[in-house]
Amino acid sequence: MSLSRRAHRIAGLIPAAALVVLVLPGVALGHAELKTPSPADKSTSTEPVTVVSGIFTEAMKPEGSSLVVKTAAGAIVAQGTVDPADDTRMVATPATPLPTGSFIVEWTSVALDGHVERGTWTFAVAVASTPSPTPVPTVAPTAAATTAPSATATRAPATPAPSAGPTPVPSAGGDTTGSGGDVVLPIIVALVVLGAGAAYLLSRRNRPTSAT
Repeated sequence: MSLSRRAHRIAGLIPAAALVVLVLPGVALGHAELKTPSPADKSTSTEPVTVVSGIFTEAMKPEGSSLVVKTAAGAIVAQGTVDPADDTRMVATPATPLPTGSFIVEWTSVALDGHVERGTWTFAVAVASTPSPTPVPTVAPTAAATTAPSATATRAPATPAPSAGPTPVPSAGGDTTGSGGDVVLPIIVALVVLGAGAAYLLSRRNRPTSAT
């Protein structure tokens, strides 16, 4: 083969090689790879996690693309897909904030050209627990305190001191303010006795003296 013919053939291969160089980057760009996971891979969050998301290198189709959050035991706690507001982002929102524990995120991306990629990342949650208030110790009653009657129980009730009655005030006639019957009865008896004595004396005086 002559030199001119070889040069002509090489010149014909250059456009084909240039086309391959131009196509290969396009093929590589068709892979939607994970770029920024949140929470970050192998990170530990000290707050309950409310959203798990990932930003990818290329736009993705919602059909077939998924984000699945699982516990270390394999239980699914959240599922999501492509964010309607950003087709390079996938997001999964748990029903309740993720508590303390270890989690794994499994993602599947479907690029606009149909190329499928899969991968995982992990993170942990370690929420600081709120210390409970220290209970105040209570002193248990001793045996003597529980068996011995209290001073209040054994103390006899105080007897009320008799109140002094009002002192009788002498009346104008010398009597007291006591019962009138107690004063009049002795006077009547004395009068009867005096009357009987006077009658007896009068009867003896009027009796005639017998002759001697």
